[in-house]
This record gives sequence, structure tokens and C-alpha cells, in this order.
Amino acid sequence: MVLLELVSPHPDWTSALGKALERPPGVPERRSRPREERGGEGASGRGRRLADDLAWLRQAVDEPAEHGIEEVRDTAAVAVWRSDSGDPAARLARLRDRGVLDAAGFLLHDDPR
Repeated sequence: MVLLELVSPHPDWTSALGKALERPPGVPERRSRPREERGGEGASGRGRRLADDLAWLRQAVDEPAEHGIEEVRDTAAVAVWRSDSGDPAARLARLRDRGVLDAAGFLLHDDPR
């Protein structure tokens, strides 16, 4: 189980999008490699983009139940959502690992239960 906490009064979606569009350190520009080396060019060969996970997060904050997260009421934080493991937790972890959650004003906690 993970907890997603909003630590600023409002999410900073613009900063989060800027962070999501940055290339990770050490990853070369796709266009710099010859076409034969790229592999997986079709839509089925491509993994989920980080910007897609950010779009999912924006929708999940507005409609948590429809996106596999549950709002935690009785808390002193600005807002907190809970998710059991699975796709939502994996998306949130990916956003955290790339610094997108920090840029938007969120923290991700592993629930000690």
C-alpha cells in the first residue's frame, strides 16, 4: 500500500509536465541513433510514456475512485490518497523516481502496515 500526499496548497502541473518531458540522465536522444538500432518503433513496441502517467495522475486527483486510489479523510495534510499495490502504485512510483511528483508538490510514502 502507498500513500500519496499533496504537500502544497495546489498541484503545480506545469512544473510536473516540464519534469516529465525531460530526458533521464544518460539516455541518448532517440533521433541520434540510426533507425536500425531504435527497435520497437511501432505503438505496440513502445512502453508507457511518463507524460501518460502524469495525465493519469491529474485525472486520479479529480476522480480518485475511478482510477484505483482512495481519498483519506481525517488527516492534517492538504490531501492524501491511498492505493493498494498494482497499476496505480506502479505509476506513482515511476513518477516519484523521475522527480515528477516532487515537481508537482506531492510525496509518495510506503504505508508501514
